[in-house]
Amino acid sequence: MIQPLLKYPDSRIRLISANVRFFNDELHEWITDIIDTMKANDLDALSAIMIGIQYNIIVIKNADTYTPYVNARLIKCSGNSTQTERSIYYDAISVDVDRYENVTVIYEDENGESHHCDLAGEAARTFQHQLDYSFGSTFVDRVDKEMKQRINDHLEFGLIANGSACPMVFVRDYFKRGAKYVMGLILASFILPFFVSPEIRTMTYTADIYLLLAVPVLMVAYFFYALYESRLYKQCTSCQIGNIIGTTAIMSVQLIIVALGVFFWVKP
Repeated sequence: MIQPLLKYPDSRIRLISANVRFFNDELHEWITDIIDTMKANDLDALSAIMIGIQYNIIVIKNADTYTPYVNARLIKCSGNSTQTERSIYYDAISVDVDRYENVTVIYEDENGESHHCDLAGEAARTFQHQLDYSFGSTFVDRVDKEMKQRINDHLEFGLIANGSACPMVFVRDYFKRGAKYVMGLILASFILPFFVSPEIRTMTYTADIYLLLAVPVLMVAYFFYALYESRLYKQCTSCQIGNIIGTTAIMSVQLIIVALGVFFWVKP
């Protein structure tokens, strides 16, 4: 059945869609409604929330095939590109949006079977655009403050309350990158014992000790800032607590290996 599309200023656009738990006749009816609405409005893609269904369901048209993506998540992203986008919700606005050029998606079909696929170019952009809706945001959340203010001033009722789209870069990643750079610098010093005098080796060992002390500080900063971002961006896959703990554990193992090298190899 054809359903009305959400249009500005309907505030339901900011609802974060829940995951589908039951793959039953009701889910099939929702998917049918999405496809019927797409056909009636000549759309190539549509999120369930755009017809008032608060579940993470996206349907994308490819030729004459309509593919449902249920409980979809991005698990791998690469490259960036900027293109002009329009929104069904803000139908009078077009704006340049920066998105990933290539993405890997995991999802379930209408019967609950798990799948994954790689999308590139326009297909990747379309999917990310629809995924924003499922997570309570729109392309407006991806522009800079100046452009957002211009859009706000242009709209009759201003922007609907800010959402929390997953950012392209997380602040916590700077701490993780810093820890990796420091450990890389320590690893580079492992070749020095072959070429330097005992005095230089002692100085290198002392420097490595100070660098080793810096790594846990960066790791702690990463962990607590990541927890903060997990509350701020609850819908982002990379913000899940398990992911954060796993990343911290990996860095801890790396630190132990590097430290063993310092104490058993570099130490005079």
